[in-house]
Amino acid sequence: MTDNHDPMRAVREDLQLLSRDLDCICGALREIATVWRRAHQFRPDLPLTRPAELEDATHELAASAAALVCAGFGQPPDLAFSVAGQLSALRRDISEAAAMTCRAGLLPLGDAELWAYTGAAVRRAGNRLLTLIVQLARIEDWSLSGPGAGPPEPDRAWLQVQLG
Repeated sequence: MTDNHDPMRAVREDLQLLSRDLDCICGALREIATVWRRAHQFRPDLPLTRPAELEDATHELAASAAALVCAGFGQPPDLAFSVAGQLSALRRDISEAAAMTCRAGLLPLGDAELWAYTGAAVRRAGNRLLTLIVQLARIEDWSLSGPGAGPPEPDRAWLQVQLG
């Protein structure tokens, strides 16, 4: 019996799912840009270039994730750290942009559901990216809690992975 198992197949499939989530983010950001352009006469403080900047950052994340996969199994953690940092920055920047129109005291623009959809796609992308990192980066140590690091909320568990 011949074994035709391709270990990279699962990784490529995970990358494809991540790419779809990132495409969802880009599509929602284009819709948000349309909402912001239409509302600009009433909200001239909205930076109309922000959704496009976020979309560019999302494309850069997609390219970095593809490079992570191309580097293959057992790679040093540098690229994994970089990609995780990109995702973290994108998540933060999306949250800040959403707060420009979706915080208390502001008249709704009609983009709240788009931001919620975007947030869900970012969370899915984060989970998929973690799966890729765990599969591809060289892992030195696994532990359920780090030194002095307790979970911020009692209903959450932490998994600390030391890459190396």
